[in-house]
Amino acid sequence: MATHLVNGQIEPLVAANIKPPLNYDWVRQESLRPSIKTMLAIKPRIVRDKNDVIPKKRPAFDEIREKALRTASQVLASIKPRIVRDKNNVVQYVVLESDNPLTASCVLAPEFASQFRDILGPEILVAMPHRNLVLVFSRQDNTHLKMAEPIVSGYLNATWPVSREIFALKKGSLRSLGVLQ
Repeated sequence: MATHLVNGQIEPLVAANIKPPLNYDWVRQESLRPSIKTMLAIKPRIVRDKNDVIPKKRPAFDEIREKALRTASQVLASIKPRIVRDKNNVVQYVVLESDNPLTASCVLAPEFASQFRDILGPEILVAMPHRNLVLVFSRQDNTHLKMAEPIVSGYLNATWPVSREIFALKKGSLRSLGVLQ
């Protein structure tokens, strides 16, 4: 997860198909295996002191990760989920959408899966076509495949695309199940 500063907080970002700017100082990058398209990266915010000097001591990886996960939880709490149902009133998927540029990072919140367990079942799938949209599906059906066209379209038409992959979320880890075509 890349981090981003908003209102003085380190905030996580899910980044895809990016080449970080030269001024980025990445602490760690992780591929979302077996994904070759999407990665998580953690980047500390370099805070200047009152004399506009960058301190030599940088935050440790665990400290950055802890703050990023805390922020992901805050982002998740700020979004009102919209439940999409079919004509028989059966839940098809959940939409998390907001203007917050960190919306896609909410999937990293420790409580993400448990929030949707009662609605979608114990195993969930996640799509993040762009940074302002997360779609959550049950793994028990193929609704995510029926939504392939809008997911790919959202990714291709986005100013800030994230991924056109479907991810399984299990025990707090994202695992790519494949790229939607």
